[in-house]
Amino acid sequence: MKLAFIGCGAMGGALVSGTVSKGAADGRDVFVFDPNGEKTAALAEKFGVNVCAGEAEAAGKADIIFVCVKPARTGAVSEKIKDAVRGSKGGKAVVSVAAGVTAKSYFDILGQDTKLVRVIPNLPAQTGMGITGAFFVNFDAKNGGDADLKAGVMTILEAAGSVIEVGSEKMIDEMIAVTSSSPAYFCMMIEAMADYAVRVGFTRAQALEMAEKAMFGTAGFLLEKGKHPAVLRDEVCSPGGTTIAAVDALEKAGFKKAVLEGMDACRAKAVKTEGYI
Repeated sequence: MKLAFIGCGAMGGALVSGTVSKGAADGRDVFVFDPNGEKTAALAEKFGVNVCAGEAEAAGKADIIFVCVKPARTGAVSEKIKDAVRGSKGGKAVVSVAAGVTAKSYFDILGQDTKLVRVIPNLPAQTGMGITGAFFVNFDAKNGGDADLKAGVMTILEAAGSVIEVGSEKMIDEMIAVTSSSPAYFCMMIEAMADYAVRVGFTRAQALEMAEKAMFGTAGFLLEKGKHPAVLRDEVCSPGGTTIAAVDALEKAGFKKAVLEGMDACRAKAVKTEGYI
């Protein structure tokens, strides 16, 4: 199966890297285009992918077309690839990595029967540890279906980490506050913990290592053991001990409330009031 990646910035580049390095596709079957030729040249040198002269060329050579550009550019890209998509008569899939760009926006240009996948990845996809939401449109039997195309898309997304398939388009934008934006929250927590460690005498390097590995290790432990976070929290909190004192202080300071309010603010920006299919 041939793949095209239009836009090879942080996320597009991460998908290309994961796809080839994890063996999800051979570099010779991958076609890339980005206005910044240095990005595509670097990918070609490292992964053996094919560099195209434009969006239309890349789309014409591929079965699955990943549109990995900023939301403001999706309309222009759709115009450039529409002949390749419409000419395939449903034989291609378009995967949109742009937050907030609805399926309808693509259908208005590419056609209502376009096989489209809206995805929301997050930055850890660059290390193969991401979490991606995926919403598939027009892959059902009444639209001709295509199990191979859908499986191909899932294979590429899984090379970047875990995938959650959602049942409505709105849920893709709902996920942003939990997955795509959340690395920023975690970084704020790590920074605060590291600042405290420096304050009490550790070096900045030591402080960051302790905070980062504590968060990474806790998340890994929860995933491996399948424990609810509240259960692990209670296990760490000895009666009358240091941890329960910290938890009590955080609760009084409104820690959980602040996180929820931040996520509500994120959702208000991400989720549209109308326009979903």
